[in-house]
Amino acid sequence: MIKLLYLRLTDSAPLIVAKEKGYFHQVGLEVQLQRETSWATLRDKLIGGKADAAAMLAPMPLTLQQALPNCQEQLISGLILSCNGNAITLSTDLHQRLLHYGAGERQSDIAKSLKVYLRENPKSAPVRLATVYPFSSHALQLRHWLRSADINPDQEIQLVILPPEQMLENLYSGMIDGYCVGEPWNTLAAHKGSGVVITACNTLLPAMPEKVLAVTERWHTANPVSHLALRSALLQACTWLAARENRHEAAGLLAQQQYLDLPEFLLQRSLNDQMLYRQNAEIIANPGWHLFAHSDNDNGRPCEEKAKQLIEMCSSFSETTPANSRNFRSDLYRQTVDFLSVNK
Repeated sequence: MIKLLYLRLTDSAPLIVAKEKGYFHQVGLEVQLQRETSWATLRDKLIGGKADAAAMLAPMPLTLQQALPNCQEQLISGLILSCNGNAITLSTDLHQRLLHYGAGERQSDIAKSLKVYLRENPKSAPVRLATVYPFSSHALQLRHWLRSADINPDQEIQLVILPPEQMLENLYSGMIDGYCVGEPWNTLAAHKGSGVVITACNTLLPAMPEKVLAVTERWHTANPVSHLALRSALLQACTWLAARENRHEAAGLLAQQQYLDLPEFLLQRSLNDQMLYRQNAEIIANPGWHLFAHSDNDNGRPCEEKAKQLIEMCSSFSETTPANSRNFRSDLYRQTVDFLSVNK
């Protein structure tokens, strides 16, 4: 039995599809999917040996020593599961305030309006924006958006860390003024009227690696055959998801109580590249909001070049520089593609 961890997010789809469509069974694996609440808990259970593998934020295996300096474990990935999938959402209250400072519908206008608002209200309560983990694509994307308007993320606002599924509740209660999070928590905020989706992050940093399959190096060394089978099943699930005609069925699988336990029609939207940016607004197209790995393109290949790009971005706001770009294993990805080619 392999215990595989995930969070309550739309891009957990490859794991759920692999389970529900029988891809794990086809490669001889019995897999238990276990839902976690926070990325730190998921990380700690994986490195503590309480789970075998996890769908993990792409920068996490590369920055483990930054997050946990005394940790002797190494996390590796032989498969990028998905790219994109995030958005930035502001509370309806903050968005309304920004309208008085020239905010329009474009993301650049809103960021510039936030800059003016911060400058003209220096004694007001600090603007609190949340991301899901210090070293995450979300943190990188939010920082990129803020810096596009010359806002210093470390001095002019408060950045806080919250688990993805706690974002909406904290936005509604006024504990935070906005967040960068994965779907469906942006769509859900817009649907409920609690927030306004400012931008989908694939328009900021396109095709950024989002989730990877992560295991400890120790587990891989002890279980190379099971690891290959696990990667193979998940790559098949990703390839199935890459076909747009399968996304409707995928939303139904994700919506089930034991997985995301959320309305299917809300999950349909971002899976089908449709963005509801505010309550009762017209749905607009957002091509490429969720990109899943496919054996015929480069999206699923973890390599040192991609790792170094993420490391460089993380290093821009961290005092120490992670140096384990080799934890993205392109050799394991190639082994997976070759295995599937031979066993078609």
